[in-house]
Amino acid sequence: PRDTTDKYDTYFLKIENCKFKQKVVPGDTLILKMELISPIRRGICEMKGTAFVGDKLVAEAVLIAQIIKRTETL
Repeated sequence: PRDTTDKYDTYFLKIENCKFKQKVVPGDTLILKMELISPIRRGICEMKGTAFVGDKLVAEAVLIAQIIKRTETL
């Protein structure tokens, strides 16, 4: 279920320098940690992302994303 306090949606536009360090299989729970590496301008930002299964680093990449204010739909 969507968190009603979150008023923005994030859409990934581009993935660069993606490297898988370990095998990831269906059923694994990925924990994504994102770090903003450039300021948000016109809703577009650049982030460095790391993905973990448990405490093991399994992937990393640089992502370009667009952040859009969510419209209320009832």
